[in-house]
Order: sequence, then C-alpha cells, then structure tokens
Amino acid sequence: MTAADSPRRGGGPPLVFALIGIGGLTLMVALLVLSALGVGLRFASPTPTMGQTGTAADRTAAQVAAVLGAASFQVQEPRTPYRPGESPDLVNVPRRLLQAILPADLQGGYIVIYELPGNADADRVGRDFRAYLASGTGAIQYPRDTQFVLRRLGSTLVFFNWSPQASPDPRTAELAAAVATIGEPLGP
Repeated sequence: MTAADSPRRGGGPPLVFALIGIGGLTLMVALLVLSALGVGLRFASPTPTMGQTGTAADRTAAQVAAVLGAASFQVQEPRTPYRPGESPDLVNVPRRLLQAILPADLQGGYIVIYELPGNADADRVGRDFRAYLASGTGAIQYPRDTQFVLRRLGSTLVFFNWSPQASPDPRTAELAAAVATIGEPLGP
C-alpha cells in the first residue's frame, strides 16, 4: 500500500473536542443571556449558617446596653459585619452583635453575644473558648497584647477583645472594664 492509496486523514482536533468546545460556548452564552434577563442560579453556601438568637440573647443585649449606658457608652447595632476569631464550638452558634461607640475607633467596640441552649452548655463552650484563645491556634488571630473579656450570663456568653497598643481610643480599657462586670466569670 502506498501513501497515495491510504485514506486521507483530516488535520485538526478530533470531532469530540470540537463538540465540547462548541457546547461550552453555547452554555456560556445561554448563562449570560439568563443573567442579563435577571434569572439567577443559586448554589448551596459552603459557609456555615447560624440560627436566629432568641430571648436569652435579647435579654443579655439589653443588660449589656444598660451597663454600658451607665458607664457613659452609647451602644448601637453594628453597621459593618464583624466576626472574631473563635473556637470551632462557636462556628454555628447563634450570635448577636452590639457596638459601643468609640469616637477615636469607629471600627472597634464590638461585643459578641453567643446564645447556647442552656447554662451548662454556655459554661462548657465558654471554658473551651477561653482555652482556645490561650492556645497557639487561637492566639495567632489577635495582636500579641490582646486582652479578652469573656463572661457568662445564663445561657449566653458575652465576648469583647481589645489590644492596648492597637486600640486608638483611650476609653477602650474603660469599655472592657464595664463589660467585665456583666454576668459571671467562667468556671475553672
């Protein structure tokens, strides 16, 4: 058999590759058209979600606001999202945020209230959180001189952190001292 007798082979990629390319382009155009028309596709979020807080967190938030108000701090619902470094036990725990207004630190003053199912759960998770903050994994999420206020009030945990060197507002230490009067310290 000579070269002239052999069947001619076409150049270029096999037909399958061409079909995959054309199909991908068609799908892309269809998704762009749907997007332009306002039709969106939703996928499950890979991040954990938290439930809504209940009356325990509301009562604790009211008490925090009252204590801080007595210490001459104004409290507001935060305008920007905030989530501190936290132990794995707290990832899905419902939480409520408050922000004490610090004129020299508009991005600070966040107080996190975690609501757990019961007092024993709050005590256990709070002690684990305290140990986490003292561990290498927890400590690297904050400046070296960060001081933590972690208190339990019934089935809620009240958390505030601040750094004396990094906090630009001189009243931040007073805020921490006021938060430290809420509830009770965690057991050993």
